[in-house]
Amino acid sequence: MRDEIRALEARRYAAMEAGDMEALGALLSDRLVYSHSDGSQDTKASYLATLSDGTLRYRKTWHEVKTVLPAGADAAVALGTMGADITRHGTDRTIGSLTCAVWAREDGVWRLLAYQPTSLPKA
Repeated sequence: MRDEIRALEARRYAAMEAGDMEALGALLSDRLVYSHSDGSQDTKASYLATLSDGTLRYRKTWHEVKTVLPAGADAAVALGTMGADITRHGTDRTIGSLTCAVWAREDGVWRLLAYQPTSLPKA
């Protein structure tokens, strides 16, 4: 399970950076709660919409899954770090966060159920 979750996280970040809405959408639960480092939240539909319309664009991402915590047979939590060069509402920024990604197996398929970053202090 741990390797599978690590691979899913890698696919998710690659899809975010590539702007591949089809690949990203397949990884996200319809029940998704996606939190951002500024405290705002999105559903699956609103998150994909912000990426599709260019409100949010990941120009470059980097991430590391440090720990995967199994939570029964059908859930796991991936803890790690991420950074990204993004454009949000027309403004370029670089972000860095500790991350908590909750994955759940839905109808036999792993999907991201919740994502919560904690901003890292600026260096």
